[in-house]
Amino acid sequence: MKRATEKSIVLRPKRTVVPECASFSDEASVVRFEREVRTHRAHVEEFRIVVGKTDGSFLVSGASGGTYAVDLVDQRAEEDACSCPDFLFGMLGACKHIAAVRRAAKGNARIRRVVASLPRDARVQDEVVVTARAGRADGPGPLTVVAVGRGVDRVVAHLATLAVGDGQRERDDVPAAHASLGPRAEAGRELDTSSAVLAHARDFGLARVTQAAIAAARILEQKKDRDERARNVGEAIASGKLGVDVLAEPLFPYQREGVAHLVRAGRAVLADDMGLGKTVQTIAACEVLRRRGEAKRILVVCPASLKAQWAAEIARYAGAQAVVIVGGADARRAAFASDAPYVVLNYELTWRDLSLVKNLEADVLVLDEAQRAKNFRTKTAATLKSIPSRFLFVLTGTPVENRLDDLYGILQLVDADVLGPLWKFNFDFQERADDAKGKIVGYRNLAALRRTIAPVVLRRRKEAVLSQLPALTEQTRYVALSEEQKELEESYRRAAAMLVKIAERRPLSPAEQKRLQASLLKARQACNAALLCNPESKDNAPKLDELAALVGEIAQQGTSKVLVFSEWTEMLKVAAERLDAIGVGHLTLHGGVPSDARPALIERFKNDDDKTVLLSTDAGGVGLNLQVASYVVHLDLPWNPARLDQRIARAHRLGQTRGVSVTYLCAETGIERGIEGTLAGKRAVRSAATDGTSGVDALEAPSFTMFLRHAKDVLAGELSVVGSDGDDANERVARRSDDGDDGMEVTVEKASAPTTAAVAIAAAKAIGADPDDVEATTRPTTRRRPDMRATEAFARQRLRLAHVVLEAGFPGDAVRAAYEAMAASLRARLEAPIEEGHPALVAAVYRELLPSGAIPSTLPGVLAKIHDLSSLEEHGVPVDPTIAAGAVEDARAWLERDDAFVIQRPASADLPS
Repeated sequence: MKRATEKSIVLRPKRTVVPECASFSDEASVVRFEREVRTHRAHVEEFRIVVGKTDGSFLVSGASGGTYAVDLVDQRAEEDACSCPDFLFGMLGACKHIAAVRRAAKGNARIRRVVASLPRDARVQDEVVVTARAGRADGPGPLTVVAVGRGVDRVVAHLATLAVGDGQRERDDVPAAHASLGPRAEAGRELDTSSAVLAHARDFGLARVTQAAIAAARILEQKKDRDERARNVGEAIASGKLGVDVLAEPLFPYQREGVAHLVRAGRAVLADDMGLGKTVQTIAACEVLRRRGEAKRILVVCPASLKAQWAAEIARYAGAQAVVIVGGADARRAAFASDAPYVVLNYELTWRDLSLVKNLEADVLVLDEAQRAKNFRTKTAATLKSIPSRFLFVLTGTPVENRLDDLYGILQLVDADVLGPLWKFNFDFQERADDAKGKIVGYRNLAALRRTIAPVVLRRRKEAVLSQLPALTEQTRYVALSEEQKELEESYRRAAAMLVKIAERRPLSPAEQKRLQASLLKARQACNAALLCNPESKDNAPKLDELAALVGEIAQQGTSKVLVFSEWTEMLKVAAERLDAIGVGHLTLHGGVPSDARPALIERFKNDDDKTVLLSTDAGGVGLNLQVASYVVHLDLPWNPARLDQRIARAHRLGQTRGVSVTYLCAETGIERGIEGTLAGKRAVRSAATDGTSGVDALEAPSFTMFLRHAKDVLAGELSVVGSDGDDANERVARRSDDGDDGMEVTVEKASAPTTAAVAIAAAKAIGADPDDVEATTRPTTRRRPDMRATEAFARQRLRLAHVVLEAGFPGDAVRAAYEAMAASLRARLEAPIEEGHPALVAAVYRELLPSGAIPSTLPGVLAKIHDLSSLEEHGVPVDPTIAAGAVEDARAWLERDDAFVIQRPASADLPS
């Protein structure tokens, strides 16, 4: 009987008694409790139910947003089925959606009539129903597809005919509950047929086929195909017909085993210790699949800090193109449209760009450092599970961090059938208190657990493959800067770039040299943490987040020690605080630790299992032998590669019995990327000078000239936009006497124009604005009005610079920067561009801004005062620091009142001697 689709019925929540488990140590009690939990959820949650076109069929939507097909087969309620994952994988034969329909039947006349029209017992009816079973009345059971009814033999014969026509191979080993069914048969016939055949049977009217049956058949046939493929691939690898050493560089034996595991299983976990090359093994597995024609598109999801590393490794080992998803929405959309075989993006973008990710139709999904998705109830885990892919490689060094549930969450991504439903996993492998709450108090049957997961999980400890390990492996993780870090780093880097540009025209004085060094130092410190430049900062340091994730993973290995290096003691202090927060024991060694106290500290690090990390400065670690550590982390990049080598040599030296893994934490943007680019070249020169086969016979001694050249290399991109346009009137000169002050130098305009074209354009590029828009503000000719946002951004940068140089002890430079900030802000509010210079700006203020009420009446006086102060030093009059501070605050007050932005003042910080 067919019926027209009816309107949805809303089932409102209703309070009911919360179920309790009689005994968590008795499986029957647990099964009963789990079924009662689903009935309880059917009462306390809201559902929408649509009566289907076939008697007994319904569409049910819950609060989670999913819609599933529920089929009631008869009035006994023992063959009810649902297409939801909980029914198909739950082994209970129950779910909240079925319970919701049964509940609705008691209070809704339409559904009650539908239920009343169903047969009392489908087993004795002539009409055959093909449905899914996922449990028994007396306990749990596996997922099967069954045919129920008197005419089951006839339907099975028809299905066999359809299967042959559909190309499905008939099987003789399918278990059957009964070879033939009598009038009172107690069970149906278990079927082994494809979802396509069942759909044909439904369309031909041979039987009523539930949606759950089709879904179950699809799950079972996919499992059968995976198992058959795994056998065939395994045999091909074992016989040598299929090679796995396919990269530009040869793999170690244990890595070949890892590649074989991934390729054979297809959906698998690689859980090697950090430093064993999970990335390389995964790339090799992807390349094998590409050569077999099984994969064309590979999607790599990883932490943001590893995206560049992945792209570099893919190019290095596979010679393949990898597009990295970065930037705004338009840039990301264009990147997704690339035809590159590899696409790399970070976890946060998976849910933001989920539709684009799904449209990729990736053949292989790689999840690197997948422990962040171990909690299967999180949004990230749900998003990852929704990304379709035939192959899935999950990479993690810590499959279990705190609880056994961590492993369950990861394997849910791979194959929900491996460990079965959560309740069964908990019952089989976790000891629970036999009370109402059932708190987990221990674990059991772990040998059985290892056997269960062995086909899909491969884990090797570092100690087990020591003889195969390379002596040293290195990786770089690129870490995004916070907004406060970006502003600080940019201000100091630009100040340094201006001094370097001056040095191209004339020698820097000793004081200027120190100020250049101070600027570069502060720019580097800003890359580590804003706190190093501004002690009052509450800003989070992304490098510390990365360090916590890295050390947390290593600490899970239990026996590994880590050396963490930074050039600055203050950075080690904040790193220590972060390690305390994650419960990792540590010790700190720096130049201030007395020499006679160091041996005991080192012995404690070596022998105390609770002290996993040694935090050390370069000075503190000189001459120490710390072969007990097999991991080295650099929180910052020094100028000199010798310092890096000295750090690594603390662990990687004669006597080290384990390979050493080195990680560099590098700012994604800014001065550290420039330093990174110079280190390789410096290492090559030094190596050439000491290599017996080298033809080099002269090296330059360290000097400021050499430092200046290195600074120019690092700041090359900055210098290209800071440089003068060749007009002497626009030349920027140093305005500070050689008084030996260690402060930071900022150059000022020789001419009266407060903002030259070159500097304005440079600032725009530094903040990502359109240079053409800013350039218009510096031209006296009539052009289109500059973009207000770009000019305000320049004003923001100038005000930040004013605070920086004021704290560094340069009040004259501070008021000049403050004036430039106010002038830029006011010009942005004019209807049309005006000529350069203070008089033209004052005229425009009185002509346009004051009459319109755009500015307060007191502002022209503030502008005049700051302009006057900015010119005092040109006439040999020093600016009083207190007066300068007031001027900078006046400028700050106006810009904040204007509501364009808020500037945080950097506090003073120690500058190097």
